[in-house]
Amino acid sequence: MYYWQRRTMNDNSTYYTDLITRYFSGEITEEELRLLSDWMKSDIQNEELFGQYLKTWQLIEEQKINASLNIDREWIALKAKMNGPATTDASAPGVVPLHKSNHGILSTFSSVWKVAAAVTILFAATFMLYYYFSIPKNIVVVAQAENTELVLPDGSLVSLHAGSQLTYPESFASKSRDVELKGEAYFKVAHDKTKPFIVASGDARIEVLGTQFNVNTQLAGGKMEVVLTTGKVSVYYKTNPTENVLLMPGEKAELVADQKQILKSANTDPNYMAWKTRILVFDNETLGQVLNTLQNVYQTPIKLVEPQLSACTVTASFNEQSLQSVLEVLTQTLDLKVKQNGKEIELSGNACR
Repeated sequence: MYYWQRRTMNDNSTYYTDLITRYFSGEITEEELRLLSDWMKSDIQNEELFGQYLKTWQLIEEQKINASLNIDREWIALKAKMNGPATTDASAPGVVPLHKSNHGILSTFSSVWKVAAAVTILFAATFMLYYYFSIPKNIVVVAQAENTELVLPDGSLVSLHAGSQLTYPESFASKSRDVELKGEAYFKVAHDKTKPFIVASGDARIEVLGTQFNVNTQLAGGKMEVVLTTGKVSVYYKTNPTENVLLMPGEKAELVADQKQILKSANTDPNYMAWKTRILVFDNETLGQVLNTLQNVYQTPIKLVEPQLSACTVTASFNEQSLQSVLEVLTQTLDLKVKQNGKEIELSGNACR
């Protein structure tokens, strides 16, 4: 199962009218602004209704400004107060009552600041509208107990491993297709030579034009692994993009983030995609490694009661079989016993000879 981290809106006109009112009063929260934006984009009539409210609000603000201040008149009055009152005697010095002049100047500047504040609010409202209505919103998908299949806006296919999270925009930008991954996923990227497809995880970046590859960002020790199936990919760190490593089919890159290392080698693990295909192949593999693979594929903790059992070797293959079926084969082959202890499975038995 998975969830979309987006709130379902109740199309209640009274509720959204209240949001519009809160928006123009400057009391709306960021979450309410996002809801208002989604509501407007969901129906052209909603957008038209908001436009009517906007025009009304602008007219009201204009009336308030005009009623409180005539800029030309105030400016003339300000200059007159600063230059002193007119007199019929050219030789008589102009006497300006200081307390009256200061009061008039302060009053005028107070009015000017009111106009500036109103204009600032209007520009801020316009900017917020542009920001929330023009920038694509991010979609966050979390595969909880099961693997999840996704189709991205460009047609790329993503298989998301249980417990993993993918973040991507409603529509990709003009220059690149950026997504963010936490966990493990298999990508089948739609080819587009004009828009590189970039998978981000922390500072690490995987850049392709169109190919198929597997990414696991949560290996032991804080490591990350990229295994290429077809095409080619460029792996690098955002802080040092020129030191990139190019992978060809059958190769993998192991990234050590805290050391900013990228180690390239041939992929020797036939089960790197077993979590997706449920096809498992073990050729003289140690039981310890087999159980690590099973835990990742079936998302179930498995413990060896006798640690020395981890050195036992296994040669077997499984094709889309249940965990119970796989464990039955292992217990019969290695003479083991299985016990369910809460959510954890325990294996016990004699050490292999």
